[in-house]
Amino acid sequence: MLRACLRLLRPAGRTAFHTIHLADGLTRAQHRRGARAGPVAVACSRPHTQLLGAAGFVDVRETDLTPEFASVTRAWMESYDAHRPELEALLGRDTFVARQAERRSQLGAIEAGLLRRSMLVASRP
Repeated sequence: MLRACLRLLRPAGRTAFHTIHLADGLTRAQHRRGARAGPVAVACSRPHTQLLGAAGFVDVRETDLTPEFASVTRAWMESYDAHRPELEALLGRDTFVARQAERRSQLGAIEAGLLRRSMLVASRP
C-alpha cells in the first residue's frame, strides 16, 4: 500500500498519517497484551519508519502523540460513562459494556508503555 501511495505523489510530494502501534523492545507477553488491546493492524512486523523507507519515501519523520492518545481515550471513557443511560438505550447494554472494556484495556496498555500513537510524515524523492 505504501508503494502505491508513493506512486500517486508528484516528486517532492508528501504524505502524512496517524497510526497506533506497539512500542519498541517489548517482551513476547507485552507484545501479545499490546496487540490484544490495540486495533487489528497494530501488530505490524516492522516500524512504520522502516516500512516507509523500504517503500521509497525519504525525509521520514515521526512525532509521538501518545500523551494525547491517552488523554482522548480517557475522555471517551468519561463521556460514555457520563451518558451511560442514553448510550445503553441506543447501543444496548452489552455493546456499551464491551466498548468501555475495550477502552479500559487500551488505556491500560498505553499507560503500561505498550501502545503508542504517532504521526508520520514522509516525502517522495
